Amino acid sequence: MAILSLLPGYRAIVLAALGSIVYIIGLAVYRLYLSPLAKFPGPKWTAATGWVEVYWDVLKGGKFIFKIEEWHEKYGPIIRISPWEVHIRDAEFYDQLYSVKSRFSKMPHLKERFGIPLSTFDVIEHEHHHRRRAAVGPFFTRQKVIDFSPYITTRVAKLCAILEADYKSTGKIVTLNEAFGALVSDALTWYTYALSYNFLEYPDFKAPFTTAIRNLAYAIPMSTQFPWFVAVMKMLPEKWIGILDPQMKAVFEFHGELRNQIRRIGNGDNDGHKSVTHRTVFHELLASDLKKGGLSEDLLHHEAASITAAGIDTTKSALTMASFWILQKPDIYEKLHQELVEAIPDAENMPSLTDLEKLPYLYAVVQESLRMSYGVTERLTRTNPSGPIQYGDYIIPADTAFSMTSYLQLRSPEIFYQPDEFIPERWLNNPVSSTGHPLSRYLSVFGKGPRMCLGMNFAQAEMYLALAGVFRRMKFELYQTDRSDVDMTGSFFVPMPKDESHGVRVLVK
Repeated sequence: MAILSLLPGYRAIVLAALGSIVYIIGLAVYRLYLSPLAKFPGPKWTAATGWVEVYWDVLKGGKFIFKIEEWHEKYGPIIRISPWEVHIRDAEFYDQLYSVKSRFSKMPHLKERFGIPLSTFDVIEHEHHHRRRAAVGPFFTRQKVIDFSPYITTRVAKLCAILEADYKSTGKIVTLNEAFGALVSDALTWYTYALSYNFLEYPDFKAPFTTAIRNLAYAIPMSTQFPWFVAVMKMLPEKWIGILDPQMKAVFEFHGELRNQIRRIGNGDNDGHKSVTHRTVFHELLASDLKKGGLSEDLLHHEAASITAAGIDTTKSALTMASFWILQKPDIYEKLHQELVEAIPDAENMPSLTDLEKLPYLYAVVQESLRMSYGVTERLTRTNPSGPIQYGDYIIPADTAFSMTSYLQLRSPEIFYQPDEFIPERWLNNPVSSTGHPLSRYLSVFGKGPRMCLGMNFAQAEMYLALAGVFRRMKFELYQTDRSDVDMTGSFFVPMPKDESHGVRVLVK
């Protein structure tokens, strides 16, 4: 008190500082020893503060997922990874937690991190999500994808024709990330809007959509930890942001083009869908019962951005991963190529999707490519408003955040021997795991339960048609590319390789 009497002008500041210190200490004591989660194992720092995740994800670049993996090795299958969240790593529990009957909600602070809070993907409450998904889900059924698959075949043929005409035996380098990004972008935008942007014809296959999506991913750790970040970005003029970060121009072009197409469809200016056999997603939504409840342009824009972003980057990554390992391992290439030659005598006359799905080694390559590309590497955080969740001897209280991570599931050594190796043979002859369950049960790349990936059938169709078409018709040689160019070094919702990676580059022979 003597110090305060000597410095009366600073009394309020000193008292505020002391009060803050007492509050921080008290909060830490509560979180460590009095919280309902205090009994869960894990590092003390993560139990005391959420800034541990900020450090590893925002400052260190998507590395928190590796810390979670490390902590599971030390503390066991269930750990506390923040003051308010527990994480589980148990391949057998994954299907139980994310079952089709689960009625879990998402964390509210995650709603704004992509800047498209009205999309079905970002709906928080289970019941609301169920209604929204019911309107969109029918457009991605297996039969609708099969009916649409001949168009994908034509785009694969177009890609091969460009590779043969412009790159074969020329010494020109092809970046397969870009080529496959253009391919899947063309297929998805035609399916969604009945509009073709012909991204395959862009120089070096550099499609603006894929550039925009990849740029957005790098901001996800920041927007996840600080939800106000997206709101601030939306307040700033696009011109200013473009000056600060030129790469963001592609993001703005991406969103602007989505809005333009939705307006054209809504105004009846786009008649592209009348000349095709498939019924597009947004024409149908505009005619659905959802319109009675207020189907705003913003909602359609957010839905468009969500479907397009989710459908492009993950499939592009899986195709790129597959191509790298096929070319990296000659024995895999020989087995696949031989099977394709026998099944497809005329490379200009491709079989149907359903026929390609029957090829055992192609199936194995597709499965292993999906496993090794991981899909979404972000942990799937949920809450259960209706009651607690039990895992072994631990009770997770109601309304408490809990999560599992597909990345860890797909790398579980108990399920997948040599999980870091690309081994298509593990999928041959209806394999079962050491627990006796079919191995396919653990392929969680599309998620599980009521929120699993809507576009799963579409993505798998692209995988079969692209890999069969390209590797039946083309011959590549890797160019200055090794495993470090595809291995994940950070999670930005999706896996990212090292910053220095130029992608999977090849020469067309």
